[in-house]
Amino acid sequence: MRTIRIKHRASFLLSILLAACLFSGCTLINEKLDQLNEKIEDMSATATLSADADSEEEKPTPTTGPTLRVTQNNSADEDEDEDDTEPTASTESATINLSIWIPPQFDPAQGTDEAKIFSEMIEEFLTENPDVRLSMRVKSTSGDSSALNTLSTAKNAAPDVIPSLVILDRNDLLSAFQKGLLYPIRTNIFADANSWYGYSKQASAIDSLVYGIPIAGDALVMVFRPSKTGAEMTTWDEILSRGLPIAFSPSSSDALFPTFIYAAMGGKLVNDQGQAWLDQSILTQTLHFFLSGGQNGAFPPSLSQVIDNSQNWQMFLEGTVSIIVSKFSTYRHNQGTDIDAIALPRFPENNSYPLMTTWNVALTTNDPATQEYAIKFAEKLADPIFNDRWTSAAGYFPVRQSDHAAWQTDEQYQTILAINPNATLIPNAQILNKITPILNAAVSKVINTVATPEQAAQEAIAELE
Repeated sequence: MRTIRIKHRASFLLSILLAACLFSGCTLINEKLDQLNEKIEDMSATATLSADADSEEEKPTPTTGPTLRVTQNNSADEDEDEDDTEPTASTESATINLSIWIPPQFDPAQGTDEAKIFSEMIEEFLTENPDVRLSMRVKSTSGDSSALNTLSTAKNAAPDVIPSLVILDRNDLLSAFQKGLLYPIRTNIFADANSWYGYSKQASAIDSLVYGIPIAGDALVMVFRPSKTGAEMTTWDEILSRGLPIAFSPSSSDALFPTFIYAAMGGKLVNDQGQAWLDQSILTQTLHFFLSGGQNGAFPPSLSQVIDNSQNWQMFLEGTVSIIVSKFSTYRHNQGTDIDAIALPRFPENNSYPLMTTWNVALTTNDPATQEYAIKFAEKLADPIFNDRWTSAAGYFPVRQSDHAAWQTDEQYQTILAINPNATLIPNAQILNKITPILNAAVSKVINTVATPEQAAQEAIAELE
């Protein structure tokens, strides 16, 4: 604007000069015009440089070319105030604005090893796609400000703040689909089925369409202190015979250890009609397992009163207990001296490793131009080489089958090999919310010796029906 004003001023001066020369019979008009034009060019160039400098001071983030912005934000109202989250293509600059909502543990601005790997991938993506402007917003995984709840609210109240992509766990992915918040992902990334683990490929599909690209897995493991337990921890007989308390939370309605044991013994959680279901015979075997362990001291009644797994971790870190059942990711984030983990032992009747959950990238924009680049970014998160490096650093299970070069030097490499090929996907929340509290209550009755396994199993079946 400063250059335009100067040119207007010069034009005005030129008009005055012309008039003066005409009235005075000026014979040097051409010479004067040349001199004035030179001054106009000098003034314009100087003003342009000055305006550019001012613009640089006012806008530290470029408006064109590849950029990334990561912000901490958990409310839909705050999102509404930020224009950079709108996932639309700019008609003036031909820039594609991608916005992504991520859970806190995947924040590339954390300064951790996994964040550095994530940031390197983002930089590579932006270099490959220079027309993309990328912004990330950290969202909670639970509560009113979670990604799922914010998406649900924004759908009607503030549709302009809905992102291009969102990273959700398996159950939130299913809930988002049921609420009509997601769009199918058109991708060929699953064409080579052998490059995916069975659980991760299954996690991508809802109603035979791809609605999520898995990027990480998580499952229950046994965490222990080798100095207290000894090294031989390969079978349940070896573990239970030690008489050492195993911390878990049967009083918590969402504690999954009893459900894991039931499923690992071959118990089905869903019948042929897709309804929550328990096999009474296998349930009785499961309860005998906990009774036997309780008699050996592995499942003392006192631990059945713990209702929060964070309390179990506190007791473990303080040394009150030496064995704890926990998610693999929680173990990795608490890993330290004299803390190790192994896959939970399985049973001869069944080789599957139940209740693997996934984190998935889902598509939330319906703009075709934005979808194209959003899917490219989601596919890059599941690239075998990147996914191997990133999951190893982040403390999650890889979703792609590969030589696992990054994992080979990790002390938990054998755990990955023991779990991933046999992992089965966790059921949806509706099923777990019905079965898990009933199963946990039955286990509590048995380890507190208020009911026999047979009685507790019969009561559980009756409650489920």
